[in-house]
Amino acid sequence: MVNEYLIKQTLKMFHEIVVKLIHPGCRLPQGGEPTRVMRTALQRVEKKYGALTAQRIVDYVVCSSYAFKDRGANWKLNQVFGPKSLERFNSDKGRMFFENKWLESEDLSRSLLLNMIVDRSEHPKAKFIFVPSEEGTKQRLLNREVGFAICQTSTLGWSPLSTACSECHFVAKCKTETQKKYPEIFRLRIEYVSKQ
Repeated sequence: MVNEYLIKQTLKMFHEIVVKLIHPGCRLPQGGEPTRVMRTALQRVEKKYGALTAQRIVDYVVCSSYAFKDRGANWKLNQVFGPKSLERFNSDKGRMFFENKWLESEDLSRSLLLNMIVDRSEHPKAKFIFVPSEEGTKQRLLNREVGFAICQTSTLGWSPLSTACSECHFVAKCKTETQKKYPEIFRLRIEYVSKQ
């Protein structure tokens, strides 16, 4: 889904490419035009390909920028990311070799550009703090050794938001096991509890 953060980061990434490889004195116009143009372009990509992944955005921006590499200052943002840009992006995949060589000429790479647009505000494993689909398994044979064994093999272990975990007699043992098996998820869960 296209959001303001993604648009802003994509524009930053595009500006980095332009300044290093196309026109060093380039300045994107102030105001809403760049945001509007980029939103429309990303919506076109999303409509055509479905999920809007960070990798796809990088590939699209690199492809669109590469098409204007020899123009210097003779281009406009809505030309770079117009409807034709999607046709170019969809055409020849062999162009990626030449695009990568072009990027490397100024010490850029797709992975470096990818790091510019990835949202780091939320931990990638934060969705595992509480997994609602595990509740049924955790409730099965609750407070019995066999129930504890089922829980340990079929779930991510102790969760601070789980009603089954709050009622379980094996919670201390379960916390220890969860910490051993999933240290990062356990850390996130403890952090979540301390923030509440």
